[in-house]
Amino acid sequence: MIDVALLDAPNQTNVGDSLIWAGEMAYLRRLGLRLRYVSDLNTYDPAELRRAMPSGVVLLHGGGNFGDLWTGHQNHREQIAKDLPDYRIVQLPQSIYFQSPERAALANAIIGTHPDFHLLLRDSLSIERAKNVLPNLTPIFCYDMALGFEPPAGLQPAPGQSLLIIARQDKEAMSGLHTVGAGWVPGLDATNTDWHSEGWLAVRWRFARTAMKLHHRLVRYRRRIRLIPVYPQWAVQRLIVSLNDINIEGALRLYATARVVVVDRLHAHVLAILLGIDHVALDNNYRKIGAVFEDYTGKFTTAKYATDLDIARGYVEELVAP
Repeated sequence: MIDVALLDAPNQTNVGDSLIWAGEMAYLRRLGLRLRYVSDLNTYDPAELRRAMPSGVVLLHGGGNFGDLWTGHQNHREQIAKDLPDYRIVQLPQSIYFQSPERAALANAIIGTHPDFHLLLRDSLSIERAKNVLPNLTPIFCYDMALGFEPPAGLQPAPGQSLLIIARQDKEAMSGLHTVGAGWVPGLDATNTDWHSEGWLAVRWRFARTAMKLHHRLVRYRRRIRLIPVYPQWAVQRLIVSLNDINIEGALRLYATARVVVVDRLHAHVLAILLGIDHVALDNNYRKIGAVFEDYTGKFTTAKYATDLDIARGYVEELVAP
């Protein structure tokens, strides 16, 4: 049995990362791999990794942060490549986008000199970008890991004329979807929100997140005083699993209210596909959704892709027409 470590594990409210995590866990189980070490952005410790897994493969969490939009994750990835030259490192499927040629050159110089680094990318556009800005690496196509998530059986689209809008408001936002109101599509009762949990789920999430923040502090102190105790690996893994399970449960409850969904988040689109819900997807600022849609998710009959809000509204009207 092969031992693996999974680094940069998600512990935030982004359901997309949680769906990727769930897909990654499903693939590890199917492949019969043994997970020996898990860390997030703040708790990675190369010495602890080596103790937990003297040999094996280091996996880096997939997603859309390979580049210079989310520099914390990129810096973390490059530090891992420096710290672990004697391990095989596999970057699980990512999208790539660099705004700065200089920043891309630095990534190429650091990661590209690792003797056993394998870069998986989830769309053709990212592979083209990688060939241009990361010449020392050979990208390999791999489907987005969230497609490995299996929703609970028996979930059905909501009856009636309810419209759910999942709209991002961060640095990747471009569509303007977050600005549309409840009456955007006449005759539909629209809810415009972003990824989040409510009620008791939110309480559970805050509790697990508080416990994880304590671990972050302990790890930070331990870097100065090695005798400081930190959580054991089983506790770290349990907390990360809990945080991501809560995120997904909240998203499933939200989607259960929707007859049609309109999104500008990639994994809001992927979740609608997995649940069999009719939906419309708009893009982010660097074509993350469009690239994946063109390569494979656009083959699902429940999915439509719109280039602006007017087109998206027209698609919604078609989907709910008697």
